[in-house]
Amino acid sequence: MADKTLIAWTDHTANFWMGCQKWSPGCLNCYAETLTTNRMGLHLWGPPKTTRRQAVKSVWANVRKWNRESDPANPARVFVGSLMDWAEDHPDAEAIRPAMWGLIRECRSLHFQMLTKRADRIPQLLPTDWGRGGYHNVWLGVSIENADYAHRADHLRAIPAVVRFVSYEPAIGPLAHALDLTGLHWIIYGGESGSGRRAEDKQWARDMRDKCQAEGVAFFHKQSAGPRTEMGIELDVRIIREYPTPRIPLAVA
Repeated sequence: MADKTLIAWTDHTANFWMGCQKWSPGCLNCYAETLTTNRMGLHLWGPPKTTRRQAVKSVWANVRKWNRESDPANPARVFVGSLMDWAEDHPDAEAIRPAMWGLIRECRSLHFQMLTKRADRIPQLLPTDWGRGGYHNVWLGVSIENADYAHRADHLRAIPAVVRFVSYEPAIGPLAHALDLTGLHWIIYGGESGSGRRAEDKQWARDMRDKCQAEGVAFFHKQSAGPRTEMGIELDVRIIREYPTPRIPLAVA
């Protein structure tokens, strides 16, 4: 899960469990909830008191396989996770997280893209040996859907990481004016997809592109709003899909 993915900015997706609780307006039309509920027949979305999280047994073997096949000089990227939020406050997640970190530390030929909306929980959930240099294969990111949640990026700035990134997806409002790019290395922009998608203003993407260019931050335009993912990948007749250059932070070198 999954050898192939439609998420353009990664190579694989790794879900150590499935399920989550909606957290902010960006979650309204959650594709992961639709997939697990309507296609898999599972009921995993909701608060801890009423819903469980389902462990994914295949992920351990899959990640080790990708690690063996990955070129250490050009590591494959693994998104954690498309059907979960790794920082969610749920007892089932708490039980699995230590082993998740152990596997990530083991698989040094992969770059793990750890993305969450629960930015305030990141510092307390990092491994105790984080600052001693064992996790140079981890990119830390937060999802920010509009200016109301720009503060999520503040929780990243003090954390040493080879890449700190923001997923501005689904873009449901302007953000460039409110987001301080200091200490960030990568911005992903994406309009919402699906039948219930909310409209975007392409000026939001242009403003973020221009700000990234001015401040030397990599910018990845994933898509425009549309019925399916990967529709409208061009921005002003150009495909802009930049990646950051991972850098060992001085604090943990």
